[in-house]
Amino acid sequence: MSLFDSHYRPISSTNRLRVVAWLAIFGMTSQLSFPLIGVAQTSRRAQHALSTSALLDQAKRLVQGGDPQGALSLLERADLHAPGASEIHALRGVCLALLAKPIESAEEFDQAIALRPNYAPTYLSSGLAFANFDDLDRASARLSTALRLDPRLPGARFNYALVLARAGKYAESEEQVDIEFADKQEKESALDLWRLKARDVYYQKKWQDTIDAYRKALEFQSNWPEAYFAIGEAFYYLNLPQKSIPELEKAVSLDPEKFTAHELLGKLYQDTGRQQEAIAQLEEAHRLRPNDREAIYRLYRIYVHNGDTINSSRLQKELQNAVERDKAESNGEARAAILNNTGIELEKKGDLIGALDQYDQAAKTDATNVVFQRNAALLLCKMGRPQEAIRRLRDILSLDSDDAETLQILAVANELAAGDLAKKRTLPAAEASH
Repeated sequence: MSLFDSHYRPISSTNRLRVVAWLAIFGMTSQLSFPLIGVAQTSRRAQHALSTSALLDQAKRLVQGGDPQGALSLLERADLHAPGASEIHALRGVCLALLAKPIESAEEFDQAIALRPNYAPTYLSSGLAFANFDDLDRASARLSTALRLDPRLPGARFNYALVLARAGKYAESEEQVDIEFADKQEKESALDLWRLKARDVYYQKKWQDTIDAYRKALEFQSNWPEAYFAIGEAFYYLNLPQKSIPELEKAVSLDPEKFTAHELLGKLYQDTGRQQEAIAQLEEAHRLRPNDREAIYRLYRIYVHNGDTINSSRLQKELQNAVERDKAESNGEARAAILNNTGIELEKKGDLIGALDQYDQAAKTDATNVVFQRNAALLLCKMGRPQEAIRRLRDILSLDSDDAETLQILAVANELAAGDLAKKRTLPAAEASH
């Protein structure tokens, strides 16, 4: 299960996208010409151009001052047959995007591009406007065109990477970030790039790369709780609990309201025999997210083990209520079974990453059924990632130390981790849900 919640989605805020969109227009150098006839007299064509240029400047100032409606009203007076018409349409597209009118905005950008089809900044602004409305396919197409026309256009590659990340294309986003690194190493740009790189590799579950990238980001932003949590989680999945715990403790100290950090820290404390500290962290996770079944179930198991009948009865009741809620909403157990079986089918087809994601989702949906976590561990063994498998299996054993199948798989995983790859052939098949 992923412990990285939506607060840390790898995309800048909507406001930032909006600001960048009109900055792409403001950064354009004027292509208007001012031909002179004589010394004291200006041609009629030049007067039009001067008037259009002044109108654009005034409209840009209005947008910059937070008045896109005023800018749009001003641009209604512009001569769309004069030089600079493409810039007028583009700026109108920005205004309409800021006013949350996606269809009208797209129409203006289309007209701007038709008039000036090889001008990269218009594609950048248009792409960011589409991203603002979560039309990620068209945003990606426009931003990639901007880069094809001008590979060094400021802001284009970084924002293209952001859009790819929002679309879940983390490997492609990472490629764009790596290209951008070649040119941008000043402090502010480097921080933004390392943050995006870190999130890209995190969502691809490249755990060592996650550690390296977030460490680099911490050089620029030393008290970033997300970084400490992600590094702690990466060490957790690499089965390095003694390295994971200090990072998670730092994350909790910087962001006491982060549920996933408390829950993961509680699991590690439980695994290392620090039961009272585990209870404290899991109770805090439970307070922050009262309906999370994994936190409830882990606390219940600890209290049962400790002979604490008052708290175990309390949590047993909460667990029963959670199950009833799931049944009333959509039957969580049935949903988890479907996810698990889908994972098995994907595994048979060779889509191991997709299968692992399905097993993880199943384990998150029904935390009381160890089959799903065990299937994930089996797959990690087959993928050559035995340390991650060992971590998952130890989590199961922290809840049920006598689970025979888990102990059997753990023995094989330990031999794989020691280098005996032939043991992979002895692994059982994933267990289907019925």
